[in-house]
Amino acid sequence: MDLTEHQTRKQLIDPLLHAAGWDVVPYREGIPLDQYTRSAIEEYPTKNGPADYALALDGEILGIVEAKRLTLGPQNVLAQTERYAAGGTILHKIREQNSVQMNKR
Repeated sequence: MDLTEHQTRKQLIDPLLHAAGWDVVPYREGIPLDQYTRSAIEEYPTKNGPADYALALDGEILGIVEAKRLTLGPQNVLAQTERYAAGGTILHKIREQNSVQMNKR
């Protein structure tokens, strides 16, 4: 089975996320994280490029899912995932969101 990355996402990963209770939704600029409840946000922007999915639960990013075509092994995606983690953008966005919520109280 030689699927493209997009086909891998739509035919394999999306159904698994749905089965695990995640709502797969596109990223939309300007929507605050607290509006996402148990969402797999597609093409979530990071300092180092968009992540395929950011798993958001009650306004917090819990993790990143990076999709690749099946013919690529996991070792080929490790460097990319490390860049997302090292960029700190997601943690920064969480801190920003929490700060905004604290200031509203």
